[in-house]
Amino acid sequence: MPDRHEFYRVEICGRLFTGTVYADGPYLKMLENRTFGQGAPLGSALVISRSAGRRWYAICKHDHPLIVLPLFSDEDVEVLAREFGIPIAGRLRKLSFAESPAWSALKRWVKRHPEIARACSRTDSSAPGWHDVDFGHTGNVARLRTIRTSHSR
Repeated sequence: MPDRHEFYRVEICGRLFTGTVYADGPYLKMLENRTFGQGAPLGSALVISRSAGRRWYAICKHDHPLIVLPLFSDEDVEVLAREFGIPIAGRLRKLSFAESPAWSALKRWVKRHPEIARACSRTDSSAPGWHDVDFGHTGNVARLRTIRTSHSR
């Protein structure tokens, strides 16, 4: 069962990704035995990139890898980028967290948990205004979705 701070969860390339609200705002985390720490703060500073000479992608903040994506195909990376609104370095079309399915789930979560959202909104965040958006309808945390790509079959 997801904890009360989790607002989104999706499986891509056999790995589980969650959107979770921490003390300083919304974060993306890849749940895996080798993954420690809070993950990556969702918002304007994130980008998915592939280092020169490397075969793997990473989710980076200011060119510093925060979440490494081994074995992810280009298609898997596209899906992850769309789900969380993270731009891919070198692409013309820039994605935005505020236009992603994870953002919609976060808006629903804030409506259901206004006290937690207020407590977690007292510090600066990479996603300004995440806690005070006009909220339409309520709903539950997005159910686990497994997104199939040609690489994950």
